[in-house]
Amino acid sequence: MILPASASLVICTLIAAVTPPAGFRYPSEADRTHDWHTFKEQLPTPYRAEADFNGDGVSDEAWILLGESDDSWGLFVFLGERGGLPEIIKLHESDGRSVAEGQGITVIEPGEYLTACGKGYWECEPDEPEKLMLSLPAINFFHFESANSFFWWDEDSGQFRETWMSD
Repeated sequence: MILPASASLVICTLIAAVTPPAGFRYPSEADRTHDWHTFKEQLPTPYRAEADFNGDGVSDEAWILLGESDDSWGLFVFLGERGGLPEIIKLHESDGRSVAEGQGITVIEPGEYLTACGKGYWECEPDEPEKLMLSLPAINFFHFESANSFFWWDEDSGQFRETWMSD
């Protein structure tokens, strides 16, 4: 279901009752600039994705959070906990070369995907797969109309891994 941008922001704000990490804040309607504004009809909440990313049966949320006092931003996962506050994991922090409003996140369903090196963008490193086989939903982290990577839960290591899907 796609909601109008204003309605989805209100719903996300209600869901996001957890205090963000120190120095960061949740996006507001005033932050809907750049690509967040340009693509608002196709992607009403480009800064939020929800699924059970680690397969524990509890819903998790991924957020692009903004710096409270500067142009910094980061990608965080809030791993849901039964009866408690979520565990917050930082997956990516801005290096200052791009604005948050030029990035987006969506949920990727389980399945088999060709990676960037598998598509021939570069030579695969020894630990870089040509194909990524996802058994759980993953986070598609992208720069609008450009490169993207998947953050996916590695059940063996019990942590998220990043795999580049395009350049």
